[in-house]
Amino acid sequence: MINKSEVSTVVSPTLSPVNITSMEGYESNAGYLAHASTSLDTAYQSVEAVITARQKLSLDESRTERARMLMVAELAEKYSAKVQKQFESSWNKLDAAIRHTESELTKPVEEFAGIGNVATEIRAHLKAMTQGERMTFLSEALERNDSRTLQSALGAPSYLSGMTATEHAHFTRQYHDKKSPEVTARLAAMRGAIEKLERAGPIVVMEFAKAVGANQREIERLRAASNEAEAALVMKDFEPAQD
Repeated sequence: MINKSEVSTVVSPTLSPVNITSMEGYESNAGYLAHASTSLDTAYQSVEAVITARQKLSLDESRTERARMLMVAELAEKYSAKVQKQFESSWNKLDAAIRHTESELTKPVEEFAGIGNVATEIRAHLKAMTQGERMTFLSEALERNDSRTLQSALGAPSYLSGMTATEHAHFTRQYHDKKSPEVTARLAAMRGAIEKLERAGPIVVMEFAKAVGANQREIERLRAASNEAEAALVMKDFEPAQD
């Protein structure tokens, strides 16, 4: 158990909202990320509030050290429940947004609607290549933003161009990344934010335990002893002794 003189007033920097607000792409995607920053901020301030409460209670000599610790633990549990609920809500929002954005970046490519049989000829040309030649050709098409070639190849089943399904999916994603860099950046920012929340989760538990001065097992032991003591102080009605 941590002695009151050892109370740390420093909250882990992992819970600072700056971890999210300082990420690349935050400003342009704040509408998708602000709730995650708020969740970290709530956690940070909640731990600070428990630390402050413990410091204030340490000056109250009318209560025993155990009583003070149980009071601080009760406060920490309330804050912890609020933080956990907020973290879960934020994580769910990010997870849903990430899955939606992923679907946007992997959706089928619209086939090139050129004159005549250009798309068919492009696919036949790709199919006649070796795998290595085809991969190089399509990579170069991406570099020069050759939409006609890419839409012709990716807007039809993979086998028509001699590609495997995996290769087709790879270049489809590359095509969307190239066409919508802002969406790709948003996805990266949201993934970064959800990673920050996942990293902060177990830290929140440890920070509350530090703020209280005892882990959950110790608190439960103290609470059980307190309950037994209170039960012993309840006045009972006794039956007459039998002769």
